Amino acid sequence: MRIAIDCSSAAKPERTGVARYCASLVGELPASLGPDDRVTLLHRVSRLARRRWFLRMDDPRFTTAWLNDHLVRVAPSGIDVVHGPDLRIPRIPGVPAVSTVHDLSALDVEGIAGDEFRRRKLRALDDVARRAAVIICISQFTEAALLRRFPAAVGRTRIIPQGIGAQFRPVADARVVELRAVRELRSPYVLFVGQISARKNLKVLLDAFCALHAQATASGSPLDLDLVLAGPVQTGGDEIVAAVRASPVAARVRFLGFATDADLPALYSGAAAFAFPGKAEGFGMPPLEAMACGCPVVAARAGANPATVGDAGLLFDPDDAGDLAAALSRVAVRREGRDSLVARGLQRASQFSWGETARRTVEAYRDAISTVVPAGAPR
Repeated sequence: MRIAIDCSSAAKPERTGVARYCASLVGELPASLGPDDRVTLLHRVSRLARRRWFLRMDDPRFTTAWLNDHLVRVAPSGIDVVHGPDLRIPRIPGVPAVSTVHDLSALDVEGIAGDEFRRRKLRALDDVARRAAVIICISQFTEAALLRRFPAAVGRTRIIPQGIGAQFRPVADARVVELRAVRELRSPYVLFVGQISARKNLKVLLDAFCALHAQATASGSPLDLDLVLAGPVQTGGDEIVAAVRASPVAARVRFLGFATDADLPALYSGAAAFAFPGKAEGFGMPPLEAMACGCPVVAARAGANPATVGDAGLLFDPDDAGDLAAALSRVAVRREGRDSLVARGLQRASQFSWGETARRTVEAYRDAISTVVPAGAPR
């Protein structure tokens, strides 16, 4: 089987979301390939300036090629299946396509994306629903959201969850202390990891954190607890930064910027709790990474979170800052049931791996080669 994968989304120094998915998937593919399988990693010409961050594999079965809109340069023998991990599918005539759909939050949640972005997203999803032989959805929640809008895709979807890297595990106390010193972190702290953007519903987390401190101050026992936000500032993130600076807890909130995989395990391990307030997450990798590192998780009762977290975390109403404040108080302040949450979290996280994601994705490639796309849907 000859596979082509558009890896353009991973060509960036700070890989979050789709970029992280693409890089993790490609990195685990070798173990799931047969000796005669071949993979071409495609890079869009528009990403030329980012070529230092292109994915490369030290495996003779992998090669690279340029992708330029409707034109692709690959080996003369051609390819059997092409994969668009970031929703977009390279247009290679006569080649069946696989696409990964991560979430439809820009369409389903008001106020987190501009009109033009929503139009582009809708066009891309429509193209996937018409052209893809197999559509990978990273959760049942994402699959349901896709099929509600594009019922013609029924029968061509596959649910393949994301994984967790082997580096995510509880780390030694000395490493946690070292990271806190380097990052100038006080302890304890509530942690969020992800993009600082409108789609992450961070205002409710800030409001809950403010409520915790106000309640403690009113009782005469000021709270020794910080909020640490680790991630790049993206669309709508400037408003979050401004809201923090204008809040009464500004001195207790830290923006760390992007955190590398080298730092994340210690960052998770040292947190009193991990908070994940997004309303329409397609899967939710950070909560599982936190669980794998022994950090108790508090997540919004929305999107794919309930299915991803299972009974291993506390769930809250994503529109109710008071509900989130109560959950954080229980876990991070009073530490009620913390040991049980940590144990359940470790067990839950052990069920996910990028190796399994890669294995099932290779199966999807083989399925795509033999799948008949509906009449009128160009391949």
